[in-house]
Amino acid sequence: MHDVYVPRPRFDRRAFLLLLDEQQRLLLCEACCRGLTVPQVRLDAGADYIGQAARFLQQRFGLRSPQFSALYGLHQSRREESWEYDRPTASRAFIVRISDEQSAAAQSMTSSHALWTVTQLRRRRRDVFPEGVVLLTAGYVEGWLPDGPIELL
Repeated sequence: MHDVYVPRPRFDRRAFLLLLDEQQRLLLCEACCRGLTVPQVRLDAGADYIGQAARFLQQRFGLRSPQFSALYGLHQSRREESWEYDRPTASRAFIVRISDEQSAAAQSMTSSHALWTVTQLRRRRRDVFPEGVVLLTAGYVEGWLPDGPIELL
């Protein structure tokens, strides 16, 4: 999927980071406005998704050489669908494998971080932002999604 050209500053690119530990738990943050969400990075002009995401993970969580899964989600909003943000948005949702030690360190950074299993995610799937994160996480953990890009609606 290629990003559609929309003149700046009306185009936004974001990377959502699904940090999964060895126990298959997803790191969630309790954001002030959106409820439960995964860490996200707004990309600088000209930055590539993986590179900017890796820099964010190192700066924010101290993760060096993060292990990105071959499975990732794609979403491209259209101009008429820009309810999610104030402009059309191209998003990628990357699954990043972390150790239990790294997840414990991330969780202890703030009281708003929590680690949820797939069962917990399914119970409260409507509370987790962005849409599609629960399904992508479950498909990866349970092995029923193939490697490669998956379009998130």
